[in-house]
Amino acid sequence: MAQAHWGCCPWLVVLCALGAWGHPKSVDLTAEDVRNCLISPPYLPVTVVNTTAQLTALRQQMHIQNLFAYIIPETDAHMSEYIGTRDKRRAWMTGFTGSAGTAVVTMGKAGLWTDSRYWTQAERQMDCNWELHKEVDTASIVIWLLTEVPAGKRVGFDPFLFSIGMFFPFLHLSTATRVTQPLW
Repeated sequence: MAQAHWGCCPWLVVLCALGAWGHPKSVDLTAEDVRNCLISPPYLPVTVVNTTAQLTALRQQMHIQNLFAYIIPETDAHMSEYIGTRDKRRAWMTGFTGSAGTAVVTMGKAGLWTDSRYWTQAERQMDCNWELHKEVDTASIVIWLLTEVPAGKRVGFDPFLFSIGMFFPFLHLSTATRVTQPLW
């Protein structure tokens, strides 16, 4: 049976014994670098973007267009993998700059759906106007819309930002409508 010879590297033995090497530090979401909307007043880190003005302007336009909800995907009209700055509608509206996610704004709530790669980033960048939904499938957005949007109300989106494959799950929304131009 072979034995390891540790005589040449005593510092390595000490690091391994103390557990200081090879164990990643866990992410602490209670730290001061993420938002806490449960306390009064809410704690917001310096990385948060205040989206009150954007939401107010969008909701005013939604009211004019007779929409109750509006869907904002992270894409451009060409379905590009890398989106130009002028096409980052979701980032401008939410403050969240991650490359994956969909935002939905209703007249009373605003939500962002993104995957686990971006949960901490979203908590650091979004203000308390936004709910973070930790589900990434389109079905969860449709279910949320079905519970939040009253029967007979309209849901808007920019049709140039949805491929047929992206739009298909939203067909379950019997109250869907089309908006041919972005509202802002």
